[in-house]
Amino acid sequence: MNEALAMKLVAEAPETEPTVTLLIPDMRCAACSRAIEEAMSADGRVTRFGTNLAEKKLHLALTQETDPADVMQVLRDLGYSAVKDNDKTSSDALAAERKSLVARLGVAGIAMMQVMMFALADYVSGPEGLAAAYEALFRWASLGLAIPVFLYSAMPFHQGAIRDLKHFRLGMDVPVSLAITAAFTLSLVHTFTQGGEVYFDSVTMFTFFLLIARVVELRSRTRFQATRGLTDHLLSDWATLTDGSRVPRVSLSEGDLVVVAPGEVFPADGTLQVGVCSADESAFSGESRPAVKGFGDKLLAGSRNLDATVTLRVTEASDTVISHLTRLYETSSTWKPAFSRLADRIAGVFVSFILLLALGTGTFWYVAGNADWFVIAMTVLVVSCPCALSLATPVAYTIAATSLRKMGVSVRDGSFTEKLAQVDMVAFDKTGTLTEGRLALASIRVEGLSEAVAIAHASALEAGSAHPVRHAFGASDVSATDIEDVAGEGRRGTINGEVWSIGKPSFVGVDAPDPEGYWIAMRGPQALAFFELEDKPRTDAEAMTASLRSQSVDAVMLSGDVSTTAHRLAGQLGLDEVHARLRPEEKVAYVHNRQNEGRRVLMVGDGINDAGAFGAAAVSLAVRPVDAFVQSSADATLLGEKLMPVADMIEYAVRVRRIIRQNLAWAASYNLSVIPLAAIGVLEPWMAALGMSVSSILVVLNANRLALRGPENAPSIETLVTPATTDMATPLVTPRIAKHGAN
Repeated sequence: MNEALAMKLVAEAPETEPTVTLLIPDMRCAACSRAIEEAMSADGRVTRFGTNLAEKKLHLALTQETDPADVMQVLRDLGYSAVKDNDKTSSDALAAERKSLVARLGVAGIAMMQVMMFALADYVSGPEGLAAAYEALFRWASLGLAIPVFLYSAMPFHQGAIRDLKHFRLGMDVPVSLAITAAFTLSLVHTFTQGGEVYFDSVTMFTFFLLIARVVELRSRTRFQATRGLTDHLLSDWATLTDGSRVPRVSLSEGDLVVVAPGEVFPADGTLQVGVCSADESAFSGESRPAVKGFGDKLLAGSRNLDATVTLRVTEASDTVISHLTRLYETSSTWKPAFSRLADRIAGVFVSFILLLALGTGTFWYVAGNADWFVIAMTVLVVSCPCALSLATPVAYTIAATSLRKMGVSVRDGSFTEKLAQVDMVAFDKTGTLTEGRLALASIRVEGLSEAVAIAHASALEAGSAHPVRHAFGASDVSATDIEDVAGEGRRGTINGEVWSIGKPSFVGVDAPDPEGYWIAMRGPQALAFFELEDKPRTDAEAMTASLRSQSVDAVMLSGDVSTTAHRLAGQLGLDEVHARLRPEEKVAYVHNRQNEGRRVLMVGDGINDAGAFGAAAVSLAVRPVDAFVQSSADATLLGEKLMPVADMIEYAVRVRRIIRQNLAWAASYNLSVIPLAAIGVLEPWMAALGMSVSSILVVLNANRLALRGPENAPSIETLVTPATTDMATPLVTPRIAKHGAN
């Protein structure tokens, strides 16, 4: 693919809209999430939105002129608090919520134990019961203990219910708050009138058990809070302007002139103003050889300057591939699969059903003369609340997304995990995907000198070069002086008083021995050497393909490289099929054909020439691209050097799907089985509170198995990137090889 087409594809990528992430601490259930999404859908200033219930976050894309504060006011009018999300606000909010919940739980726990002691005295007092004076004393004492529980510990449930009812919604807090309020109010009346039953033990137990469930949920959210701040690891903090001053990279703006030395990464998108250089941008241009850049040529942030100091005029400083990493996670975390959206709708309707059922059950037993009619109605209210059903999917997806990031996979499309679980074929690009992107010496042909001398001279000439060819020759005791770089062609230098040249065969005036290989030529006085270089497969590529076969997933290669090279690599890795010399449109056609046959294809590549196949495949993965268009074209991005995560994450996705189905099955079966028991009066109030809490906790703990039994040997994301120094940025991709050219 030529550079003009590459730039056209980048130019046609959708414009980036202003985005903001809001933390909404009091978004507690599916009804809250649905109410917020309905409000955002009705707001013309919001172009895209998504909620993450597990993390209590709202991700928004806004029109250019919209102030986020205006949208935050809309949320406040709905009864929700909202703050802009960043590392500090998230950490502070989690800490404040944890402190508040633990305090409320402590008050409820102490009160519950003491109230149960008073109630126990009545339970064991025998048929004659307690003396009236003692019974009155215990009631008043229980009231005193229940008041702080009702007004303080249970306040989150009351606040949520009031907010929902104020806006004519029925959230999960409504039946809970109604049950606690009814039990407390009736007990209060009976305490003052000294008649009827009191339910202070139920009030304190309800609150205590429900708070335990929220504490467990909060602990899970805290543990799997998304990591941020990757920009600092991948690009230098500083850039050098033409006047010699060092400025923060984030302060760069359009029109700034930046000096970039050999080996450094371009800090922003821009055009070349002074100098000529070779740039390693093969991952986005579709060309495997370094591109020679002259005046006015486009340079992209994240690509590496290989061989000459140049001046870059900034055209875009912020919207680089690095800035996309956080946005990818935020976009993916709002994804709700079809069965999850259905569960949310069921949960919303279910609350109405609960209220009607509790009212009908209480009325039936009251008319039937059952003295426990109120207890039965209250039990139905609590036991049937579908909290576990609403938590079943979002908790699992949040943990899965975070676990994938620890594997070095940044997910853009939230449906990635769901679609990945269905994959039965993986199609790989070759160069830079299955291979390391590093050159190694494959063979050598010499005339007029020995192989050892040839390698030593080549190493001396390449010493200090930022070009990938340098790594093929290793170190040498020989030294060269008067080095002259000819950008895009090769190098000249003096060794022992003799002038030697190394680079493209045409640079030294000869033809390559074999047009199928990648050859570097070196010439000196009465001496000539040819070096055949090759790009080795990634160290774990063979193990990865073996793992795919063990999962009954086929692995094929779709390469634009020459047939000989592609077939040799396919044989080494044991691939099921290999297709070489493919143009981008032919890759698309292949993927389309296999999809039409009923296969579910995962496309794995690293360049714009793979972007079409990304769109054709059921799911796609970009391998360390340096171009934002390539990254945004794929469903996810693999950041590390290893390929084993490709096989691991397919197996992991199947486990995620299994866990979510288990959660949904458990939550649904629990509600359907306990409601009849509550309605006929078999369950005690404390059983209802405990059952509801245990149901939610089991869902959260089952989802946590996705982390506890995650992919083996999964590296943390911190091990996949090297922190940048103030002098040189660490590139997002390693130097890639050229198949038909050298220095």
